[in-house]
Amino acid sequence: MKKILLLFMMCALLPRVTQAQTPTDDTFTVSDLILLSGDIYGFTVSLSGAGTYSAYNLDIAIPQGINVMYEESGGKKVAYAYMYEDDGTIYPYTENPITHKKTFSHTVTGQVDDSGNLRVACSSNESTELTQTSGILFTVYVTLDNSALAASFSPKPIVKLSGLNLTTKAAVKYVPADFSCRPFTTGIPTSRTLPVNVSATNKIGTLIVPFDTDLPSGLKAYSCNSVSGDQLVLTKANSIEACKPYIVYAPSGYSGNLSGTAVLSNASNVTDIFTDGYLTGVLTGTTVNTGYILQNKNNGAGPLFYDAEGVTFSLPAGRCYLTPSGSSVKAFNFSFDDATGIMDEIVKRESEDGAIYDLSGRRVSNPTNGIYIKGTRKVIVK
Repeated sequence: MKKILLLFMMCALLPRVTQAQTPTDDTFTVSDLILLSGDIYGFTVSLSGAGTYSAYNLDIAIPQGINVMYEESGGKKVAYAYMYEDDGTIYPYTENPITHKKTFSHTVTGQVDDSGNLRVACSSNESTELTQTSGILFTVYVTLDNSALAASFSPKPIVKLSGLNLTTKAAVKYVPADFSCRPFTTGIPTSRTLPVNVSATNKIGTLIVPFDTDLPSGLKAYSCNSVSGDQLVLTKANSIEACKPYIVYAPSGYSGNLSGTAVLSNASNVTDIFTDGYLTGVLTGTTVNTGYILQNKNNGAGPLFYDAEGVTFSLPAGRCYLTPSGSSVKAFNFSFDDATGIMDEIVKRESEDGAIYDLSGRRVSNPTNGIYIKGTRKVIVK
């Protein structure tokens, strides 16, 4: 199979047509990364459908650590991307019988924006139709920033497509469902070294990483699979499992790195959000406004999981939040199923008059079932 490489030297994109847009089941698809030569990689974008089109355009969000190759031209970053051609090329052409030089009916343009993302458009001066309804449209050439990938919590860089349009010869525009995301599962270095920090003040944090690893000295990890009222019941873990959310505890605080080989999911599993029991962890930073967020409100109760109450919180990569179903409590305290639980370390309430307090520091006259503080001791009321 031969490729005629047509360098994108034009940067103008197709104008956005304001006419009505018709949905279509035809789609754009993205290949895995392919090592082309040396340190140069590439991936292809293809059309998969049944309709006959004459033009298209789309936006491609490139994952952190993957850099589209380009050259400066007229103040623009013109992408190193190439039309794909073999004997059954999707683009019509005429061939000089003497030189065998091919002249294509279509022009593909690509431009890299300041965020490193790519905008691509294909147009035909005479609205000539593509010769096939499915086939490879172009190849994008990239390099990898291994250091950026090593510092990423995400186990797989994800490419996202949006702004998709397919236009027919009659200028009817069809809009595929946005191709939300697609992981590159091969060709990417999978070794990860990720920073983990738990403050000496809070002693408590949350953690999810994309690899299996041992627990370092000074750091404990707990999963959460049940609750009792407003108490979380935590189970101590002996090691860290890939893509599993944890509550972590460091009596003296912890600052260090965890290392391992990232778990790469198959192409059908593109999530970077993982739920286990009552904890949900994110490997890519996101925002949440539901569930319960670990916070220290400096009210003497220490860190607790408080109801988000519709407020939007920024959740960094590698962190977790609580997602119990059907709960109406305002905050969750900690409870543990092992005899050496950590609550004695994080909540101590002194009382010289024999008073009993709940784990939020509130005095309780008639305690019901649960865990309470009396003096400096934890007591369980059944």
